[in-house]
Amino acid sequence: MALGHRLQEAVIRPNIDALVERFCDYLRRIEQFNTIVARNSDLAKLQRTQRKYLLSFGVGFQSAAYFEERRRIGVVHQALGIPQSLYQCAFQQLQDLLINYFPSELRMDRAGFDEMLHFVLKISALDMSLAVESYCAASMSNLTTSLEHERGETERLKKLSVTDELTGLQNHAYARHRLNAALVEAHGDNSPLCIAMADIDHFKKINDTHGHLVGDDVLRIAAARMVAASRAEDQVGRYGGEEFIFILRNTSLDGAERAAERVRTRLCSDTIQVGDAKIAVTVSMGVSCARPNDTVNSLIERADTALYAAKAAGRNCIRIESDE
Repeated sequence: MALGHRLQEAVIRPNIDALVERFCDYLRRIEQFNTIVARNSDLAKLQRTQRKYLLSFGVGFQSAAYFEERRRIGVVHQALGIPQSLYQCAFQQLQDLLINYFPSELRMDRAGFDEMLHFVLKISALDMSLAVESYCAASMSNLTTSLEHERGETERLKKLSVTDELTGLQNHAYARHRLNAALVEAHGDNSPLCIAMADIDHFKKINDTHGHLVGDDVLRIAAARMVAASRAEDQVGRYGGEEFIFILRNTSLDGAERAAERVRTRLCSDTIQVGDAKIAVTVSMGVSCARPNDTVNSLIERADTALYAAKAAGRNCIRIESDE
């Protein structure tokens, strides 16, 4: 509950007009949306509805009234003939807008930023799943068919909430969640746990030279190569931009260095071809091993330090954490 009030005070209420306006601008660019609004409503009513929704976002989400209101959204969408895919995209856009309006002081607080980011993702997924559930229920006349559909949608939404859309890897929030679980397990049974942070070298130059669409293709192909070079039990996530994280359970520091080398070698073994462009891609990696008092942040921080050392050493190499 405290996080919901903090989100309202720090992000939503100070920016409510801009949030509503930018969200509606996004919707106005969708032809299908304009047709539906012209037929069933008007923009001013939508803006009022969106303002009301945002001012209740994340507040009282444990109450029955909150759940019923979110379910009502799905019923209304179904009654207006709004495709489910359209308002799912709208949920995603709204989620991105909220994150973009995080204030600078929150962004500078890594733990606070991660906590608020996870909260926004969790509440967005909750609201969307409730709307989907009621939308499906309103659309189905056969109860059995309805339940099967809802289960399928719930599973799909669960996958969407933990998956990076571009690469198909674990997204930032879920990768941190899985790392925390692995860290608890390692502390509990004294098993070794390592991570590797990887950053594609000179990725900005790829974007500047070939354009962002080509850059996106490079990221997708690079991610596929990284997964192909990893062991089946390793977990790979996109940490942000061109940076990736590898969670290596039951792996010593030496073993993690070898695993990172396999990834580095596989990625740079051949150019990546996108259209007519053949792009040479290399990667720098930093490796750290969990210590008894480690948190997710401290473990990642040491891997990041090793990653910076790899870049300082000329890139396209691996460095392991120091003993300090």
